[in-house]
Amino acid sequence: MATLVRRLRTSVAPMIDVTDPYFLRLTRLISPFGNHQLWTEMIHANAFSRGRIHLDPVKLAQNLPLRELEDFADNVVVQIGSSSPQDAHEAVDTLVKLGVRNINLNCGCPSRNVQMGAFGAVLMKTPTVVADIVSAMSEAARGSGCRISVKCRIGIDEDESPEFLHGFLSTVTGQTRHKDELPIDIVLHARRAWLNGLSPKQNRLVPVLNYERAYEMVRSFTNTSFVVNGGIDSVDSVVEHLKLADSVMIGRKVREDPWFLSHLDQHVYNVPEHMIPTPESVLAQYTQFADASHNTYGTRYSVLARPLFVFFRGRMGKAMRTHLGWTLTKAKSQNFSHKNATYSVQFGELVQEAVHAANAEYAARSRAPDAQVAEVGA
Repeated sequence: MATLVRRLRTSVAPMIDVTDPYFLRLTRLISPFGNHQLWTEMIHANAFSRGRIHLDPVKLAQNLPLRELEDFADNVVVQIGSSSPQDAHEAVDTLVKLGVRNINLNCGCPSRNVQMGAFGAVLMKTPTVVADIVSAMSEAARGSGCRISVKCRIGIDEDESPEFLHGFLSTVTGQTRHKDELPIDIVLHARRAWLNGLSPKQNRLVPVLNYERAYEMVRSFTNTSFVVNGGIDSVDSVVEHLKLADSVMIGRKVREDPWFLSHLDQHVYNVPEHMIPTPESVLAQYTQFADASHNTYGTRYSVLARPLFVFFRGRMGKAMRTHLGWTLTKAKSQNFSHKNATYSVQFGELVQEAVHAANAEYAARSRAPDAQVAEVGA
């Protein structure tokens, strides 16, 4: 393993329609100790070079976790997708000026739309192209302290051989670098990607995990920092993988239960239990952030509410999700101004209304016969 420049050993994976700025704000409130690296959804590089989203405050706030970049930039990774060294260079140059300290190139997404854009996992078939893109990214980041990384699979389609992966990594990491350019980090998803026949969701489940292939590369590239990703969903598995890799990345487990980060804080980073934030305090801070986001950028309540649907757990969580959905629907029909896309009632007030309704329902059903309680919890 390489000597880590930073101490972070756990990361929240980039997930489309999940790790937006609002989900990342919630995860940071759940785990405010700076233990976990937070990754954005993939942003196409031409959103900066052609779309110029950095010149539009609303679009920028929708794509980048601006609140986290204020005081947490070392722990945030912005993932970009690109097949053009020029677009990637311009994106990195812009992101560095915005205060981003970690930028990743996506070479692992197998979706059909991404393939049609000639980026994502299909890039693994052309390692010299990836090397050119990475070189352009490193040049743009030169002297800034911004780290560049590549996230890829262990194989493509029928080829999961060590020779294929070793050749790809050698090409991508082996270029001579300027003295002011930092080494390239690698994030390995320990599954191959099937470019035809499987959906992105199936590509996260169907291909067999091959951690040994990933660790062959860790042993071969001793000067490269490796993050291992794929199927890591318990504290024990995190601890075991950290014995062999520099860092681990967790995706679906955090998507389904963001409070898993607090378990890692306690059992991996030794944070005392009494220091773990309470759900009440996290919710209060999140709704304050959500109200500010709506008032400043016009962020839709449905977008702000999305992270909260996985925040609440168990039977109480089911009631809360139901009432939050009803409350938002009612607010849109009664309190939404289509003229200026705003509500006459604050998001935090709607959440509190849903909490009170869910508490009342849960208390009533808890006093009901066991058969009825079981039915609700089914």
